[in-house]
Amino acid sequence: MELLTLVAFALALNMDALGTGVAYGIRKIRIPFSSLMIISGMSVLTVVFSMTAGRMVAQLISPGFAHRLGGILLLLVGIWILVQSIREARREDREDGRELERTVMQIRIKSMGLVIQVLREPSMADLDRSGVISAREALLLGAALAMDAFGAGFAVSMFGFSPILTAAVVGIGHILLTYAGLLLGKYFACTGIGRQIAMLPGCILIAMGILKIR
Repeated sequence: MELLTLVAFALALNMDALGTGVAYGIRKIRIPFSSLMIISGMSVLTVVFSMTAGRMVAQLISPGFAHRLGGILLLLVGIWILVQSIREARREDREDGRELERTVMQIRIKSMGLVIQVLREPSMADLDRSGVISAREALLLGAALAMDAFGAGFAVSMFGFSPILTAAVVGIGHILLTYAGLLLGKYFACTGIGRQIAMLPGCILIAMGILKIR
């Protein structure tokens, strides 16, 4: 039962990877294995870090309350992801086919003179349009895809799951679903499938949260 829950959790977190893979397959953008490992590794590290923090909090409260709290947090993360997916779909409709903005948010660190770009649309991570995702671009894409993993990892840690096992399942699932997306992308002429699956992660996490609260 625990393994089934972890697989569902990994599936929910990695649906963005599947959608991104489809978009890349359609555009014939390659992701070298080294770049894929960087992207997957960032999700793994995020899950380990967030689950470790969550387990520390869980030790301060009763097991029953921790279980319910985890379910509530998972439910909230799922709702947040679902709302963001709906907003994104509406925004794309308003843009009427125009190219998406590459940079969504810029966090400027003036003391270091750095600009960290967080991408709103992972499929636009090929910044130099070379057709290949470089290590630098993989870091940006990994950051975009790992954002949802932090809150979800913190929530699922309340159920007593192993951070290492959970991170391993998430990492393997990320690699498999990205490659599956790349293969699927070769058979689709548009990215409509990405929009169709965009709401699935939120729905899965909401269902998991409800089941854990009961």
